[in-house]
Amino acid sequence: MEKRLLAGITPNNEIYFMTIEDDKGYFSMTGFTVIPIEYEKAKDIAQQQLEDGELWKMAVEDGTTKLGKNEWNRHVLNTDGELSTLDLSLYPEKIEIDGNTYVFESGSCGQHREKRLEHYFIPRNIFDKLNRIWDKYHLKKKSPKLPKISKQNEEALIIKAVRLIKKGGNLK
Repeated sequence: MEKRLLAGITPNNEIYFMTIEDDKGYFSMTGFTVIPIEYEKAKDIAQQQLEDGELWKMAVEDGTTKLGKNEWNRHVLNTDGELSTLDLSLYPEKIEIDGNTYVFESGSCGQHREKRLEHYFIPRNIFDKLNRIWDKYHLKKKSPKLPKISKQNEEALIIKAVRLIKKGGNLK
């Protein structure tokens, strides 16, 4: 059994997910954050990352290219796309919100755990209980009794999160 919860928004304006997994007698919990970025802004960030040349320098140093910087940049864009320098792997969806398209840059993941959120999308007492369960049962063979958690409409919560972050003037 695996369950992913959109827990809320961190004090750093990142969207925070918790993943609960109980598989073959082992219980684990992990967390990850994503940062919403308007698509056009994401294209600009990716382009700047290519233009600054650091990625090309790393490719040259690693021996993975003999192309010049401009040729390598064109190759990367043609092969991997205009957002290829951004890590969008944790939440790869594009979502249209209020006439703008948003992508979600990966933040931290794995044993990343938030103890406090700025906005909660699950009841605070459930969030706190899940953190206590994480402390007590993570990577143990014993399965805890989990609190009842209502099914989430993840897309509606993502839209709510982006609007809250944008309202606070904290979009990247």
